[in-house]
Amino acid sequence: MNFLRRDRLPGLATLLRARLRASVRSPLAWILVISAILRVVGIGWGLPASDGWDNDGIAPRDFLAGLVETFTPGHYFTYPPLHLLLLGVLTCPVTAIALIHAPSLAPHDVIGEILKVPYMTSIAYIARATTLVMSLGVTYAVAKIAETVRGPRAGWCAAAVCAVDPIFTYYSHTTNLDVPYLFWGMFALLALTRAIAWNEPRRLRHFVILALLGVATKDQAYALFLVAAPIAMVAWLAIDPVARGDARTIVRELLTAVGIGAVLFLFVDGIIWNPTGFRARLGFLVGPASKDFANYANDVTGWSRVLHDIIEMYSRLWPTTFLVLATGGLLLQLRRRPGEDRAKWLAGLLPFLSALSFTAAFNCVALRVEHRFILPHSLIFSLYAGLAVHAFLFELRGRFARVVAQAALSVAFASAIFRAMAVDVSLLFDPRYDAEQFMREHFAPGDRVETYGLNVYLTRFPENVHVARVGLDAPQKRNPMPGFEEIQDRFENLEARKPRWIVLPYGWAWRYLIPIPDTQDPGKMTPTTQVLTRGDHVVVSFFHELLEGRRGYRVVHVAEYNRKVWPRVDIHASTDSAVWILERM
Repeated sequence: MNFLRRDRLPGLATLLRARLRASVRSPLAWILVISAILRVVGIGWGLPASDGWDNDGIAPRDFLAGLVETFTPGHYFTYPPLHLLLLGVLTCPVTAIALIHAPSLAPHDVIGEILKVPYMTSIAYIARATTLVMSLGVTYAVAKIAETVRGPRAGWCAAAVCAVDPIFTYYSHTTNLDVPYLFWGMFALLALTRAIAWNEPRRLRHFVILALLGVATKDQAYALFLVAAPIAMVAWLAIDPVARGDARTIVRELLTAVGIGAVLFLFVDGIIWNPTGFRARLGFLVGPASKDFANYANDVTGWSRVLHDIIEMYSRLWPTTFLVLATGGLLLQLRRRPGEDRAKWLAGLLPFLSALSFTAAFNCVALRVEHRFILPHSLIFSLYAGLAVHAFLFELRGRFARVVAQAALSVAFASAIFRAMAVDVSLLFDPRYDAEQFMREHFAPGDRVETYGLNVYLTRFPENVHVARVGLDAPQKRNPMPGFEEIQDRFENLEARKPRWIVLPYGWAWRYLIPIPDTQDPGKMTPTTQVLTRGDHVVVSFFHELLEGRRGYRVVHVAEYNRKVWPRVDIHASTDSAVWILERM
């Protein structure tokens, strides 16, 4: 209470006013505000509902079950427990209310209560808001890395590019773990950058702890540093005479950091509580979770194709100008300036080493380059593009050159903002909303409706119809949906079931509708899961015949993305996927 003595209050108020004025004048603060707006628009995507549309997201349902699995001996969840624990703490008031209102504490009664829409919707909003805040943290970390290398103006230039990243914009709306692990990962990269640039070995402790928190959030965070960190440490001692003179301190701090991190990791990743489950999870990750979904050959041709597709995906989502800017920013950093500190020059190359590390240790190992697996590259590209923007805005000589550069950058940023806003529009006008509107207008009370696929692909159905979800898997293996009748049956037995309506989401059905090419591009391969799915020729024929009207049903409505101004955005098989509604003839 001594801190709040009356004679200290005027000084505290003055300090707060000064901080507020500094924030208002800070370009970085305004960039973070604009970023927050881009992330808030569309945050209610698919809500209210008993489950979310975030493909591979962990909320509103999976993180509680994941915590139980993680700490049950011999069991495991797909992901590490750190972010699950964080969401468990943040959502505990909602969970407590559900427990109070449950008929009993028996698992069946608790699950039945907490799956109700108000609880699930509240949990989903809390989880998405957590991701949003972490996305602002990622942007801030990217800015501070650039600021460490080239100064404050370079920092907010990098933040400006990061703010309009379309992939980043999408994942900042979801409960996927990609933004949370990059939150820890980017702050770890910032700590290592400052340790090298400022010759502060003690920051190596911060680096190791933050990096391990990233791994304890999502395993693939290891790939950001597995190759980059050793190269950076060796290069630091090799090229910087100050570091060489302080080598003993650097090695001691690094060993201390690794020791602290190892002990911390045993606890935060749940290893000490469930070692057998941890081993089983690693076996799953290096086995079916990766090998069954590999898209590339595990050879030099496949790895080169991985590199090619990373750049191609980036250029498809971003204006080409930004790919040029990112390349230019990297080249500017590679060129040492006269009198430039060697350690700071190396620190500026650390993000590039991290991108290469992720490519080598994850993309070329898992053999995948989907949107979430190039998000680290996209953020690092943003950083180097920001360095190029800084050079164009503040380092060009001649007024005419600066005016031309500003005009060109204005056009590039306008295009990038348009693409980032297109992500928000795709969430606001998801085709499933149109499908739901059609169902409300045409489905009659008591109508039998048949649907297929995982929860994340489904629409929300009118409460007064009878919905049956049909699948080849056992109902107990499915994520339950309140009010659904779960049926295990062959799809082609449709005539025996005789529903009046069929609701078929393309987000799930594509696996039966897209043919496997007869010849693969060099270095590419068809994932095992898709080969097995297409191998059931009876099911494949059924869905083609169904949509062609040869199964006694006709397509009466196709809900699809059809905005005249905004481009279609297809990310993570979650956005802008069509929904077919068929009626019995």
